[in-house]
Amino acid sequence: MTRTHLFLAATVVYAAFSFSPLMAQDAVTGVAGEATPLKPRDAESLPPDLKKALDLWEDYIHYLRVANLEMANTAGSGFLGLNLPSEQILTVIEEISSYTDYDETLQRTERMGGAPSDLAKKVSERINDARLDVAREGKRIRESITSLDDGLRARLNAQTRLKRAGEYAAPQLLAVILSVDHEDQILRPYVIETMVTLGRPMVAPLCEALHDLPDVPKQQVGEVLSRIGYPLALPYLKAELDRKDVSDDTKKVLKLAYDRIVDRTGVPVETSSDRLFFMLGEDYYAHRESLIMEPDADFNLMWTYDSGTGLSFLKIPTPIFADVMTMRACRRALQINRGLSPAFSLWIAANFRRENHLPAGAEDPSYSAKMQSPHFYATLAGPSHLQPVLQRALADMDPDLALDAISALSSTSGAISLLNVQGSIQPLIAAMNYPDRRVRFEAAFTIARSLPQTDFSGSQRVVPVLSEAVRESGKLYAVAIAPDTEAINSVTQLIEGAGQYRMLLGNSIDVAMAQVATAPGVDLIVVNQPMDQALATVANARRISKLAATPIVILAGSGEVISMTRMVDDKPMVYVTDREAGKDKMIEALKQAAAAAAGGTLSDDQAQTYALTALGILKDLTFANSTIFHVADAKPALLEALNDTRDPVTLAAADVLALMPQPEAQVALADAALAGKRGAAMQVQLLQDLAHSARANGNQLSDLHLRKILELVDSAKGPVADAAADAHGALNLPTSNGVELIVGN
Repeated sequence: MTRTHLFLAATVVYAAFSFSPLMAQDAVTGVAGEATPLKPRDAESLPPDLKKALDLWEDYIHYLRVANLEMANTAGSGFLGLNLPSEQILTVIEEISSYTDYDETLQRTERMGGAPSDLAKKVSERINDARLDVAREGKRIRESITSLDDGLRARLNAQTRLKRAGEYAAPQLLAVILSVDHEDQILRPYVIETMVTLGRPMVAPLCEALHDLPDVPKQQVGEVLSRIGYPLALPYLKAELDRKDVSDDTKKVLKLAYDRIVDRTGVPVETSSDRLFFMLGEDYYAHRESLIMEPDADFNLMWTYDSGTGLSFLKIPTPIFADVMTMRACRRALQINRGLSPAFSLWIAANFRRENHLPAGAEDPSYSAKMQSPHFYATLAGPSHLQPVLQRALADMDPDLALDAISALSSTSGAISLLNVQGSIQPLIAAMNYPDRRVRFEAAFTIARSLPQTDFSGSQRVVPVLSEAVRESGKLYAVAIAPDTEAINSVTQLIEGAGQYRMLLGNSIDVAMAQVATAPGVDLIVVNQPMDQALATVANARRISKLAATPIVILAGSGEVISMTRMVDDKPMVYVTDREAGKDKMIEALKQAAAAAAGGTLSDDQAQTYALTALGILKDLTFANSTIFHVADAKPALLEALNDTRDPVTLAAADVLALMPQPEAQVALADAALAGKRGAAMQVQLLQDLAHSARANGNQLSDLHLRKILELVDSAKGPVADAAADAHGALNLPTSNGVELIVGN
């Protein structure tokens, strides 16, 4: 049965399809169940590929209108599957097809939902893409420009087509203004008016060309920019006004344009061009939507101008377009004023972010092969330019940029520069309280490695963060604060539902501190108190270095949630949830808070690398006898690490404990060495660390430990026996022990 026969049969079976929303009112006639009659056409004269496309297209629209969705899906999918060139698609649907009102049919289908809606959206998107492709063709753009003086109706139609072409029309429109051809000179007034009509898409390309235009075209472009009134033009106009080689007549036109736009925007009229370019860079960096022509497209255009070839563009992947344009604006600012330090810092930040956001497999055509890596320019710039980059990263919650900035600072700076002693900001210290653990760790590593010789605000945070890194992938600890036993038990149940935590309990932070002090670290605090007490608990927790970056969740009554949220809005890592919302919702709130603090899941290899790095730094601090960083504060984490399932972590912790003078450290080493549960090689190394501790700090063990060591010396063989004997001697045990072994054997 042909499509025409099916149409004739549709009226017979109308009732079967009366449920369809499409049948409520036909897209063309307004009568339910009726479809637009086909216009006569000579389909047989079409090329085979176009005939097939036409049949599928008209079948698709027809079956949508009679609500035969299964047949419509087959025809529509088949039409898309042909993958026709854009021009052929438009030829079929706009020039040959009988259905001239297909847009409304597609829109109705899109509102249905489900599979028909999804397919209709795909078809609409392909049609829109085809329209853009065809509109942007150079030949069609020129035809539209030529039609601008063919009368009012032709002009309006041409402008409609040029609007569809958007900024792609700019090169040919500007070429007409520059042309000496007689026909182009006739078109020039219409082109200028059309540029104004097109508006925002013209601004970026015209601004880019402005500097290199002759006086008269420069005046004409200045007038266009003035009438469009878009703030993007301000730095470019100001830069031209500052030039000495621009004629007075041209400056008058440009000054009028500049003043007109300034009046609209409120920018101080005396703002220098370098500052205006820097401000433009800031706007691009902030991803101002008005500066990105097609935010949903795969790429956007960066314009360049050459007096010989005219306007041209580079296709920049949209995820990095704002960063590329930030760098460009900052470069212009620095060309004008090489001492504009904020522009240099912003350029560095944008370059790092450009690299971080470049899609996999994509290229940045704006970054030439002559350019070095972002890290190269960052380290070249030095700490005075890197500190603002890190400050920006922390404020923007951009952990990747923060890590880039810390890495560059670590490569170039000493303690004075790192801590920004002479500056007004100390972002590296603030980074130790950042939600992402990677940023916290790298900041603490960098500060500790610099071995500062004088104390500084925030120094007390370094060792707790190092301890946190040692514990990475280890046990989790949570503090439950509530007024009484019953309330504490309720909070404990919520925490246990959110993860595998060891509980530290109390009715205040002060009460819980005895347990907090001995814990390697704290991963979560949950507070169930009246509003005033809860706020006091938050303030008290943040005064304790070990708790400075711990996420805090306040359980508030339903009537207090909004006001409590406002009160803690400026406090990072503090969250409020409704205690009456139900157990599952509260548990989910705890999970989200903990996840926000963690900064994402680390792989096992990453966690071990961080732990080993922190342990290595703690060992170096101990050797250096640092008076700024108190390694003893890391003792709970080191003791726990002796039981870590990762052998390298256990041994690295033992190396640090061997250097510590506290008896508890030597006792823990003896316990671990005597246990011998992890193989002979591990036991040998632990015994060697015990011997090291004894040589450095003397014998601090109990008689029980000493008897067990003697027993091990007596019973062990091979390397274990040698290591046990070494420990025995280092502990300066009685000589008679050795004599007895000789005589007895």
